[in-house]
Amino acid sequence: MVDVYMKYNPYTVETVIEIDGKNVMENGKLSKYKNERLQVWIHELLPTLIEELNEDSIHIRFKGTLPDYEDLREACQQFSSIRIEHIPAKESADKMEELKKLVEHMQSGPFESLRNEKVKENFYKALNSEFEIAVIATMSSGKSTLINALLGKELMPSKNEACTATIARIKNVPERSTFSAVCYDADGNEITSKENVTYEDMDDFNNNRTVSVIEVEGNIPPISAKTMNLVLVDTPGPNNSVDSSHREHTYRVIKDDDKPMVLYVLNGTQLHTDDDYFLLNSVAEAMKVGGKQSKDRFIFAVNKADEFDPEKGEDLRGVLERVKKYLEKHGIENPNIYPVSAETAKVIRMYQNGLDLTRHQRKTLNSIDLFIEEPVMHLEQYAPLSPSLKNKIADQIMIARDNNDEYTEALYHSGIPSIEAAINEYLDKYAVTSKITNAVNSFKKIVEREQMMQNLQEEMAKDEEKRQEIKRQMERIEKELAQGEKAKQFKEQINKLDFNVDEYFEKVYQKIFVKLQEIADKFRNERIPKYKADAILYGVKKDIEALQSDAITDLEKIIIDVLRNSAQKYIDEYRTYIKNIVGFNEGKVLNWMPVEFFESELPDVEDLIDSYTYKEKEWAGTRTVKNHRKKWYKPWTWFEDSYIEEDVYEYREYVDLTKIREEFLAPIRFSLEENFNSTKDYAEREKNNLKAYFISEINQLEQLMKSRVQEIKQLASHSNELKERIEENKKKKQWLDNFVARLDSILVPSRILCNVK
Repeated sequence: MVDVYMKYNPYTVETVIEIDGKNVMENGKLSKYKNERLQVWIHELLPTLIEELNEDSIHIRFKGTLPDYEDLREACQQFSSIRIEHIPAKESADKMEELKKLVEHMQSGPFESLRNEKVKENFYKALNSEFEIAVIATMSSGKSTLINALLGKELMPSKNEACTATIARIKNVPERSTFSAVCYDADGNEITSKENVTYEDMDDFNNNRTVSVIEVEGNIPPISAKTMNLVLVDTPGPNNSVDSSHREHTYRVIKDDDKPMVLYVLNGTQLHTDDDYFLLNSVAEAMKVGGKQSKDRFIFAVNKADEFDPEKGEDLRGVLERVKKYLEKHGIENPNIYPVSAETAKVIRMYQNGLDLTRHQRKTLNSIDLFIEEPVMHLEQYAPLSPSLKNKIADQIMIARDNNDEYTEALYHSGIPSIEAAINEYLDKYAVTSKITNAVNSFKKIVEREQMMQNLQEEMAKDEEKRQEIKRQMERIEKELAQGEKAKQFKEQINKLDFNVDEYFEKVYQKIFVKLQEIADKFRNERIPKYKADAILYGVKKDIEALQSDAITDLEKIIIDVLRNSAQKYIDEYRTYIKNIVGFNEGKVLNWMPVEFFESELPDVEDLIDSYTYKEKEWAGTRTVKNHRKKWYKPWTWFEDSYIEEDVYEYREYVDLTKIREEFLAPIRFSLEENFNSTKDYAEREKNNLKAYFISEINQLEQLMKSRVQEIKQLASHSNELKERIEENKKKKQWLDNFVARLDSILVPSRILCNVK
């Protein structure tokens, strides 16, 4: 058996794997993952180790956080000859508090530049960044009920999502005892606000057509706030046609590179096959990029599990298997599926919080024995949670049983706490670690600049020759800056910046038109009753709306990635040129403003149907009528029946879908072509805007550089002044060195490399 030592630091995103004292992450097949998040490449780790060692009997000693260890243990389960041992590392729970204390310590320190309010503001901006959990669902899934279950009260109105045109953003503020709300219109103007907001208030806001976004603040108890500014976003469903910008918001969340969580609510009793077709395809694409984290961020909640009666032989496992196959049909492999009964959890929490229940809710409360007495309804057993989380939930259930607390036991069996545990684990594993790293980096360069200046002063004081050399260098750099040749070269490079977005757009183009062809296939019938044609065309209209939102957000993302990444490399080169001479402030990144790429209106459904409706006289059956041929004066009719069966004909309306197809789809194809071209024009304009921005950034950096060069030259020119300042700065330097050591210890508490015996 081969001994392997592995250490993973989620803050610096650095991995070390040692075999016989040699770090194999420096060379070999795994070296490309040295600075990649573990979850991105963990599926390749063990097969690669087995191949390189030519040995499948391996003992891995892993040093890292518990969530990362459990991901590694899960990956090891399919290899029976691999043993894994956990060496605990410091978890993230206390790191943010350490960081806050360090920032406050910085404010009382001896360096004026570090006491700058802007520095503190930038740190807390990084610290207080919001983390979104988007809740998405199709109609009749119980999305509002699930959100209310998380809140422990009825706040979000239950209604048909197809009619909902508002986005509700519920920000977790643990210290609040009630909820407040502020409503905004589509232009971001405040319409109204309300303290101690109620269900009825939220219903009124939803019914107000001028309200576009509702910002809500209140406590979401089950989700651990820790250091996260958590925002639960209730988005209109994919079949919402009232406001296309809200539908596009949903697609943006799914495609976001920052990987916010998505809670996708499905109705286990009624899986949709049309409304969420395009949205689920986008989810599938997002899950295929970014490894395990991309999979973990999507939670599929199968609601209304209590509607399956085990006493009638209804198999919940069979339901979950159908859901899995339904998602796999859309390209979503191995999804995280959580069966839940949101109504049960909501009612139990309302009761535990002392809130009034309706007659129907009291009936639900009195039916919780289903979740206690029927093992198949212990929904937490189906949740794809890590072993430690499963154990914690099992412990809570045992405590509830010991205390004869049936309500708490049933609550855990309802499945909602399992989803909350998964959310908390994702926050701890990915979001908190990223936030800590970003917060440290927000002011680390400023601290390092001061440290560099202190070290430079010491070097000049100790070495007269070096002082003179530095003086000459500063004079040279000052002259070069005055001439502006280097900056001019970089500005010319940026102005020459050009690239072709066609190859990127082509992928979107092909994807969109393949889907458009799938829509066109629905028009194959030459003869179809009008009522069926009506349903088909309304469904197609929703498909087209979803397709447009998918295209818009794809093109937006291309512009963000291509434009900014291409331009950024030039400013990085310039910063490399100056970084060892003077410090510099990070430039602000332009905020992305969504652009309406698709302005065309779809053909009117009713007009199209009426244009291609025709009537045909058809046999509709028979009816019994009096035999008018039978007369007393016609002896030959005396033996006929008095009543006979008569054929009945009627005119029925039909639609030729093949003729509608071209009239319906031709303008859409034309619109797509036109808008792809207009998007290219927009990309060109955005490129010019970015050029101007980066050139202004260079101008700012140049001024900073001149200032710092002048300061260093001044010190290097007067040795007496330099010695006096060093004497004055002895305590300051000691403070600074200690501060930097404490700062580094937050991200790297101990040396990465560790020898393995």
